[in-house]
Amino acid sequence: MATLVSERVGQFFLDGYRLEYTEYGSGGQWVILLHGQLMPRRMHQPLARVIAAGGYHVVTLDLLGHGRSDRPLDTKGYSMTAFGEQVVALMDHLGAEQAVVGGTSLGANVSLEVADAAP
Repeated sequence: MATLVSERVGQFFLDGYRLEYTEYGSGGQWVILLHGQLMPRRMHQPLARVIAAGGYHVVTLDLLGHGRSDRPLDTKGYSMTAFGEQVVALMDHLGAEQAVVGGTSLGANVSLEVADAAP
């Protein structure tokens, strides 16, 4: 039987662009899951629910140009550096001082960028 966890959709703004995310569960142990290229954050919904049921506060983010986040015409928002900055801004927005950050494909590369930018 699956354990139900709370789910909340949120948004924040970075450099005038809107980014949308979903939070699963609650608490002070953060996990951020990042999607693959051209995929929305909901690709990680089943995994996020399982991890949150284990007592973690899980967040999935639509990076710029993906899912329900804005799609700026300026290509500077689509670099690995920019994607990493978006994740760090999300952590700041949520008040998460530390998080396990992981992802699939593009999301894995962004995870490495986050580790380099904000170890």
